[in-house]
Amino acid sequence: MKKIGDGFLKYRYLIALLLFIVGVSFQLHGSSISNWNNYGISETSNHTRGVTINDLDGEAEHIDVQKNLSDWISLPPRSDGTIAGVPRMIRSDEWLVQTPFYLAQANSGNLLNNPNYALSGQNMIVAYNSPVWHISVLGKPFNWGFLFFSAATGLSWYWCFKILAMLLLAYEFSLILTKQNKWLSSIGALWITFTPAIQWWFMQHLGDVVFYTLLMTVSIYHYFHQENRWFKLLMASFLVSAMIGFVLVIYPAFQIPFAYLVGAFFVIEFWKAIRTKKLQVFDWLSMGLTLLVAVSIIGYSLWVSKDALNLTLNTVYPGSRTSVGGGFTLAQFIEFLQNVVLPFRTPNYMNQVELATSFQFVWSFLLTIPFVVKKEQVWDNIFGLFLVFFTTLLAVYAFVEIPEIISKATLFSFVTSNRAWQAAAVSGVFASLWFIGLLFREKSRHKLSLLLGMVPALVLSVFLINNQSLDIHYISSGVSFITLGLFSLTYLLFIFRRKMALLPLLGMILVSGMTVNPVVQGLDVIDNKVIALEVKQLKNEYPEALWMTENGYYYQLPQMLGAKSIDGVRFYPDIELMKALDPTSEMEEQWNRYSHMRYLLVDEETSMENPSPDVLKINLAVEDLEKLQVRYIISNRNLPELFGENRFRQVYGPDLDGNRIFEVIH
Repeated sequence: MKKIGDGFLKYRYLIALLLFIVGVSFQLHGSSISNWNNYGISETSNHTRGVTINDLDGEAEHIDVQKNLSDWISLPPRSDGTIAGVPRMIRSDEWLVQTPFYLAQANSGNLLNNPNYALSGQNMIVAYNSPVWHISVLGKPFNWGFLFFSAATGLSWYWCFKILAMLLLAYEFSLILTKQNKWLSSIGALWITFTPAIQWWFMQHLGDVVFYTLLMTVSIYHYFHQENRWFKLLMASFLVSAMIGFVLVIYPAFQIPFAYLVGAFFVIEFWKAIRTKKLQVFDWLSMGLTLLVAVSIIGYSLWVSKDALNLTLNTVYPGSRTSVGGGFTLAQFIEFLQNVVLPFRTPNYMNQVELATSFQFVWSFLLTIPFVVKKEQVWDNIFGLFLVFFTTLLAVYAFVEIPEIISKATLFSFVTSNRAWQAAAVSGVFASLWFIGLLFREKSRHKLSLLLGMVPALVLSVFLINNQSLDIHYISSGVSFITLGLFSLTYLLFIFRRKMALLPLLGMILVSGMTVNPVVQGLDVIDNKVIALEVKQLKNEYPEALWMTENGYYYQLPQMLGAKSIDGVRFYPDIELMKALDPTSEMEEQWNRYSHMRYLLVDEETSMENPSPDVLKINLAVEDLEKLQVRYIISNRNLPELFGENRFRQVYGPDLDGNRIFEVIH
């Protein structure tokens, strides 16, 4: 078995490449885009309804373990392409916003400014880091598939590349933390990659920020620990890519904490290199060039996006917010226990994405640090100690408010308590790997202090469970105690029977992280829909036609298929469109925001409202269609019957979903 494991690790890059080729060849991905079946777009080209299951337990009061296990794998794939798991309705930021952005890019030439979004188009660097033919794409390797292949292959490239590359980077980073412990680093690769918080945010900001954090730290480490100049240049090029990608995520709530982490790592490695006199003229030139190239590309990317960024920063929502931390309650100390339930049941008091954290042991070993790490060992373990300190600092920030002046000075004014807590969940995994690696090297020492050190956290957890601090209708006290027992057993095994800790830790990783995102094949769930085929046909016949959707939730559909539409999701307002609809800017409070733009045709003056902060509902006067020169409308209403046959001509439908396409008669 050891030989097999060693062989696997030795050829890990080749194995990852083969898995990547297989995954992309079969167009495998982890998107929840199949949920369009449940969002009013279900009729397939053979005139049957596509079916998507996104909750195996439905409204059941308890999790049916046997049913979940039997329904989890589907071979052959279900009609929506799902092979394993379930698409996540709650991940609407992914399947309703980000993935449609990426598909819209693939179907319209991957331009920096996608002209299909309303009248002025939309900057796609700002729009969730979408694939663009622009030098900034050097920092987005998981987007490259969209530039050269079909939308379906591009989506598969994204997911396969990102998950496999993160596993490899997490392994390399774990080797650094554990001082080359291959066995523990193998666990670390899975532990980091499948941390619940990362998986629930995988295609969004946290997944990106952690990916680039790993790439930067690994590149920095190997640059300073290698002598070969060609290898150093390779690491420098990786660092350039990571720096570009990290900055252009443009989500400070996660970027700020991880920037501190990367900054600390660089300072430590840089100082070590100076102390050991490793730096030569070549290194100074190489580091200067690396910084120059990265800053130049980042600066140029931000400069060409300056108008979009200015509009984004001046929105009413989300606008500029100043956070000072605080607001958390003690109950959130044990919310990590819910990670085992989140993939299988949907809570009714908060969504899974916000609740997701990690299984990490910092609170179990925090008090033992002075006894385990001797004075002479501090410098050798300085980054691990920083991780423990920083994780604790992030957690305290979530519970305790700090003065606004300090918040702004440290840039934590951009970091909300919940984002700090989730960042702490990830850095806590890093810190746990470091500490367990230290225990492996220390052999049997400090067992008593390790046992006593975990008591306060364990007692507090038991008290909070007994006090029903968690919603017992979501996770029962029994399940909470079992999960806490398994978690505590894992920590104890790392103290007494280290390799035996593998089984319970892998179990927690499997249940809480590997089950979050589905495994899906292809994009037939979109491409094979009868309405999608009709939109594509009309788009090919009239490529300049302007579309809109009305009275439905398919406002991203036209652009996703390559058609130009006045609705969709916008990170900043289309000023040209808003001037046409609101010449006096009386409704600027409503439209100047990040928004899901939805229309409803009315026989009265145009008005706007915000059913929720990120939704712009436009009650559009039917007469304004002439002003906007809209040609096609997708609706689930009979528009000729409502507004007159002299205004609309039906060219499609109604289909099984009740959807129709109308041509506007001007």
